[in-house]
Amino acid sequence: MMNQLTKDNFHNETKEGVCLVAVGAPWCPDCKKIEPIMGMLMQEYAQKVKFGIVMADEQEELKEQLNVRRIPTLIFYKNGTEVGERLVEPNSKAMIEDAIKKAIEA
Repeated sequence: MMNQLTKDNFHNETKEGVCLVAVGAPWCPDCKKIEPIMGMLMQEYAQKVKFGIVMADEQEELKEQLNVRRIPTLIFYKNGTEVGERLVEPNSKAMIEDAIKKAIEA
């Protein structure tokens, strides 16, 4: 299960180590498509990466702060700083896993 991120806990959750932040919504078909992929990656990278989710509808202010226009969007942080490229509407495990590896090495 991903940690729910809000404007109140976002900084604390992303300030140390590597964190993958997914911005999505329960009604979003593309978000549902990547759920099983994210589940696999969470298991594989549990020791190296924290996974968090921003519910776009509930966290409108945070979504705006992050400048997210389309969902799902995956954003990678290392020690509080955004690293690598954002993945907008990613559709494969390989694409997401490659971005995770780059974030770890950043």
